[in-house]
Amino acid sequence: MSDPIRKQTNSALWLGLVITVLGILSNLLYFSKFPAAALPWLNLTLPAIGLIFLLIGLVRAFGQSQIYRGRIWGSIAAVLAVLFLAASAWLFVQVRSVPRSAGAPQVGQRVPDFTLPDSNGQPVALAQLFAASPGMPQPKAVLLVFYRGYW
Repeated sequence: MSDPIRKQTNSALWLGLVITVLGILSNLLYFSKFPAAALPWLNLTLPAIGLIFLLIGLVRAFGQSQIYRGRIWGSIAAVLAVLFLAASAWLFVQVRSVPRSAGAPQVGQRVPDFTLPDSNGQPVALAQLFAASPGMPQPKAVLLVFYRGYW
């Protein structure tokens, strides 16, 4: 009797699946103190890399089916990775499309006067910032910086 050839584990499929799952789990980093600027790119890059490995594994599984296994579950994992990558790309675009505010001032338009507390808790009016200090010329512009939290 001939000994049947034992098929090898398709490591590219497993690696692609692990990287894709890491891409899904990277969405949880929004709730940590991870730098937010890198997160959208990380959430797009990991599923794309995982999909590449899954496609390499599928080429192995279908092209060399006598050596590698994983045709069925690799196909399912690749379809799920494509769906996840498409959802991540859609969210990446949607998050950046912020609707225009109807009441926001336009460039060059004078802002109505308002009063806000400064970092010491003292009220400061916009008109105070435009007032000329003794011996100094009247300012032409004011840069307002709004920050969240306390330092």
